[in-house]
Amino acid sequence: MNQIPIVPTAPINPYPVQPACMPTAQPNYNAVKIEINNPTAGAPCGQTQYNPQYAQPTMPYYTYPQAPIYTYPTAQQQLPQPVYIPTMPMPCPQPIPEQPVAQPPVAPQPVEQVPAAPQAPVVPQTPVVNQQNINVPQPVPVIVSNPQPIPVTVSKPDEAAQVPAQEVKPADAKPVENEYKPKVVPPEQVSPAVDLNSFIAKLANDDFDVQAATMEQIADLVKNEPEKATELVDTKVFDALANIINFDSSKLAGPTAEQNAAREKVIANKEVTEQEKTLANTITPKEQAERNKSFALFTTAIMQKLYADEVKKLSGTTVPLTELPNAALLVDQLKNNSNPIVRSSAIDALSYLQCPDYKKDLETVFNVAKNDQENIVSDSAKIALERLNAPEETAKK
Repeated sequence: MNQIPIVPTAPINPYPVQPACMPTAQPNYNAVKIEINNPTAGAPCGQTQYNPQYAQPTMPYYTYPQAPIYTYPTAQQQLPQPVYIPTMPMPCPQPIPEQPVAQPPVAPQPVEQVPAAPQAPVVPQTPVVNQQNINVPQPVPVIVSNPQPIPVTVSKPDEAAQVPAQEVKPADAKPVENEYKPKVVPPEQVSPAVDLNSFIAKLANDDFDVQAATMEQIADLVKNEPEKATELVDTKVFDALANIINFDSSKLAGPTAEQNAAREKVIANKEVTEQEKTLANTITPKEQAERNKSFALFTTAIMQKLYADEVKKLSGTTVPLTELPNAALLVDQLKNNSNPIVRSSAIDALSYLQCPDYKKDLETVFNVAKNDQENIVSDSAKIALERLNAPEETAKK
């Protein structure tokens, strides 16, 4: 059997002459490789054509279920059309005119009729279907062009017929029985137990006998009614007593020689006439002033002790001796007064103030006064020291 020799021949070209406009190679378009620069896929030569349909790949690159996942209506399905009801604009609320009380009837006033403006027809709008949320139809509001408010006509009452409103009281109003009414009690006028101004005026009197009687009254009040006497613990009272102590008696008339001679006979128990006896018992103005100084020193000591006792009762503390009212005045009279009787009275006044808290200060003062040249002064200082150093029970006696 004769074998036919196989001679290799060139492949048969279906296009013997390749046109110039035909692309040499078709680009491969798929989901992985896409050329976006100068897209001319399948376009004739010299023409640019955009074809949104890409070439289908010959083989699938991904394996996924071919059944549709979402079920949505196709273009041929008829969607239900929403029914739109044309709406009218709500009328504005009409204000209610105020009606006056007890107003007489008024003739009706002509009301001006205002023609209503023509309203534009309501044009239903074509709904826009949302492709993504097609199952939920969205209502579209109806827009009315140039809405006109409904005119409201309010009748104006006659101004002359307006009557102001009056308060109406019920006729059955009766006063409430047994209504509680607070009882106003006027404040009681509390009169002082002691007339302070009267005591001050008497202490400042020019009559020495009035001064002496007033100081005696103060001493009795402190002794018998100390609660009332506390109203006399006043700076004005202490100032009035200080004025009596500091009074200058050098210009006043003192005892005469005849008067001194008559007094010496009385002291010596000699026989005197009635005229000499009267002359001996007469006190001169100077002697009255000096007597009142002794009274004022002792009265000051009584008021100082009352003041110290009240302070101790209220606060539980003892006032220092140097802080008592007129305390320095008593010491000054003991040192500097020329009358030995006044100096002796100052010792008796300071001795009245003695207490354990004042013992040291009083002991110093009395030791100085013990050396006085006048026997009446030195004897008073010795007695005061004995009383100061004696037991408490003996000192009180």
